[in-house]
Amino acid sequence: CILLDDLSYNYAAEVASRCLQEVNRALTLGGRVLHPRISVGIATYPRDGKDPHSLLKAADSAMYAAKQAGKHRYAFYRPELTQRARERLDMEQALRRALENGELVLHYQPQIAMASGRVTGLEALVRWHHPERGLVPPNEFIPVAERIGLIRRLGRQVLRAACAQARQWQAQGFPPVQLAVNISPLHFRDPAIVTDTRAILDETGFDPAHLELEVTENVVQVGDNLDYFHRIKDLGVRIAIDDFGTGYSSLSSLKQLPIDALKVDQLFVRDMVKDPASATLVGTIVGMAKALGLEVVAEGVESEEELKILAALGCDLLQGYYFSRPVTAEEVPTLLKRRFTTEPLAHTHHVGGPHP
Repeated sequence: CILLDDLSYNYAAEVASRCLQEVNRALTLGGRVLHPRISVGIATYPRDGKDPHSLLKAADSAMYAAKQAGKHRYAFYRPELTQRARERLDMEQALRRALENGELVLHYQPQIAMASGRVTGLEALVRWHHPERGLVPPNEFIPVAERIGLIRRLGRQVLRAACAQARQWQAQGFPPVQLAVNISPLHFRDPAIVTDTRAILDETGFDPAHLELEVTENVVQVGDNLDYFHRIKDLGVRIAIDDFGTGYSSLSSLKQLPIDALKVDQLFVRDMVKDPASATLVGTIVGMAKALGLEVVAEGVESEEELKILAALGCDLLQGYYFSRPVTAEEVPTLLKRRFTTEPLAHTHHVGGPHP
């Protein structure tokens, strides 16, 4: 019997999984190599029992359920928890294989300059081509990578692939554009973020002046991160605050950070047409950014009405389905040749269409 004082079902599943692995190590007895197998039952207090006897009885019942399911596995007293934990561990193992097998690919969404209508930036967005589930969105697997300690490896892989691809576009004769790459808060707080970035820039030969790392607003609120901001800036790399407006960063914290751009969260952009307060808020963000000498990118632009408001507010860059969905690397050259119409209430040709 093992008693855990952490009531997390996920933690209980992890401990049970480690027990299965450790017990299954090869053992030589009488000249034969054996791999012991066990079945594990899990019960939780107070839902499955309020005293030792009741808990042991529930755990014993769950153990026999694990045996009946095929042995050498674990089971919760409540079957739905077993299924949930199994799906979670399956996802973790599949993600590890995906990093090994090259199943993670990058798509790119253009950032359009309001003044010229040209693509002056590209945001690299990671996608997982799962062999069975198809395209898995990042909001499903990024938290998994963070939880199991794979986020640094994933971040390095994405940054290396994006920089190498951007170098290929330049080799094809296209002028350099600003390459934006999202960095997880956990990776950003790792001292290795600086050495990783420097090594990838050296390896790919990509100009750091054309690389922009995007971090979420909650990173700004951690005082210890200020050193990382300065060390990254010392590499010559730009820094942007992503999803700005959803966190609680103060004016004083923004003023002391060596950042280059703010990305207005798409929730505010989406609400501008129907909610004057949202338009006022976006205008305030733009004005504040201009006063601090920062560039402003509006995310999630999906309609001509939104474009009209953003043009009036003086936004610098536009990004969203109104202009283009994220596309594969092979489709990017077509976008780089295009000049989009950013004048509101004019005939605007765009790629993709409205958000599904």
